[in-house]
Amino acid sequence: MKRLWFQLATTYTLLAVCAFGLLIMIMYGFNDYKDFDEILNPHNIEQQIVYDTLLFAEILRLPERTALQDKVLSDTRLKLVNLEESQKKGEIYRITNSSNPEIFTRVIEADGNMLVSDPENFPADIASVFAAQEPLSQTQATWLNEEGGPIWVDMPVESKEGEYLGRVQLLYVAKFDWWVQIGSVFRFLILALNWVIICSVPIGIACGIVAARYVTKQLQKMNEVTESWRQGHFEARIELPNDDVLTRHSQHLNDMAQDLEMYLNLKENLAVSDERNRVARELHDTVKQKLFALGLQLATAKAKPAVMDAAGEHVLEAETITREAQHDLMEIITQLRPAGTNGTSLYDRISMIAEDSKRRFGVEVEINYSDSIQFNATTEHHVLRIVQESLMNAVRHGKANHIVVTGKIYGKTASLTIADDGEGFDAKQKTGGFGITSMRDRVRDLPNGKFEISSAAGSGTTITLSWKNES
Repeated sequence: MKRLWFQLATTYTLLAVCAFGLLIMIMYGFNDYKDFDEILNPHNIEQQIVYDTLLFAEILRLPERTALQDKVLSDTRLKLVNLEESQKKGEIYRITNSSNPEIFTRVIEADGNMLVSDPENFPADIASVFAAQEPLSQTQATWLNEEGGPIWVDMPVESKEGEYLGRVQLLYVAKFDWWVQIGSVFRFLILALNWVIICSVPIGIACGIVAARYVTKQLQKMNEVTESWRQGHFEARIELPNDDVLTRHSQHLNDMAQDLEMYLNLKENLAVSDERNRVARELHDTVKQKLFALGLQLATAKAKPAVMDAAGEHVLEAETITREAQHDLMEIITQLRPAGTNGTSLYDRISMIAEDSKRRFGVEVEINYSDSIQFNATTEHHVLRIVQESLMNAVRHGKANHIVVTGKIYGKTASLTIADDGEGFDAKQKTGGFGITSMRDRVRDLPNGKFEISSAAGSGTTITLSWKNES
């Protein structure tokens, strides 16, 4: 949080410095624009020339061009280039703050001959302006056009005794240039940088601290609520005022918490449902089948008179308990874990199931397979349960005497077929048993699993399943 405070305070300080600098630039620029219009006028230029009238009178008396003439013209040009005016508040505005003025001057003798000029050679466009103004000889400075622009000065020069000595002609060209103005403002800011910093730093730091305290306070609220979400308590919500950007983010977080809660509840319900289905399949395919086998053994014992005479009551009670256990097991939910293969192949384990069926029920089970490959544990678990359920259905419902289990491998696809010679049934008619539904569910859990069952009354039953081999 301290780092955030420092970053916000620094940011606001820099913003304050930039804001002060921009404000000064705008105010300085508009003031200079106004001062430029005030200082640049024909009367002001003419007054500057009047101050040098005596100097021009002296150089007109000289017979030829001398260093004095060049100095007078140079001083006049320098004074006009740095034209300045004192303002009411004691500030001084110089025209070079906003423009790069150009001055073209020449001195004409009384007989009309040009005595000296500055610069010595005029550009063609300036020379044409001078040529155009000569017939319009006038004794007052004026704009060359109504919108302002160049200023033309044509002033007679007389001696102290009133003798006409010649004329001074001057063209003053100055145009407001924003690039020059911006450079002037930057130079001013560099000079006034200390004052800008002194004024803006305290304001920036104060604003930064206030903003930092506000943001950290709101973030702390958000952290407290999100921490409760992390612990699983999604009923908490972020409460923030409705006048800042954080409110929108807080609303997004609140919506996300609501969606996350719904998602977790849905996922939990799906997980419970899947687990219940899995447990039901496990119980049906394991314990219930063993109870069914136990029931057959009890039925066999009951059919023997010697056994019934010795323990008839107990055998009947055992049969009742077995039936009740088979019914209750369908409603029990418990945690089961698929058994591992312990290095035994799928067909070896199918052979073990076949031997057990032959020993308990007297049914012949024939196993045929071309390749004995290793499947992953999950696949083997589902296939074994399907085989076990198929054999049990063939004995219990189909009264089969011979069952054939055939396994084949086609590239990356494996298939298994269980065919019996039992009584069969109408495969198109939906049955109410759980066995076939359990087998279909298990096949759906196999990669690219497919399940087919074909049967008809009196012609046995054939079950075919296939899946993508991902060993």
